[in-house]
Amino acid sequence: MYAEISSAIQSLKALNDIVSATKTLTDYNGLVAAVSDVNSKLMAATAVALSSQEKQSVMASRIAELEQEISSLKNWNAEKENYSLTEVAHGVFAYIPKVNQAPLMSAHKYCVNCFNKGLKVLLQQQNVEVGRQLSLNCVNCKPPLVFRYYIEEKT
Repeated sequence: MYAEISSAIQSLKALNDIVSATKTLTDYNGLVAAVSDVNSKLMAATAVALSSQEKQSVMASRIAELEQEISSLKNWNAEKENYSLTEVAHGVFAYIPKVNQAPLMSAHKYCVNCFNKGLKVLLQQQNVEVGRQLSLNCVNCKPPLVFRYYIEEKT
């Protein structure tokens, strides 16, 4: 970016020198050549300025994207503080709200794999016909988590 600005300044200095030199020209052909040279220098300076603006625009856009990503990560970090990793059945873990007042069977349970990736995906409970088992199913992860009873129901 500094190189482009430096090049533009040098082009303008050369333009100033050419304009100063044209004041002493008296013949038409010399004047036309000087004007042509001035135009080419102006076009080069304009091209450098446009290139610099384009690079600056790309960098500003990237900065905005990164700031948005940082903001969403901060929001997710604050959001996940409201949940705790809990063993809902033997060997079956889920994230549940820390302020959960309901028994584990009816509490909202979030998939551990998805939660660690920054997604809140509710686990859906289903009854498995064989052996009176329960399962928690995630729409993103396979296979379902199968168990007999919730820990707090054991008593």
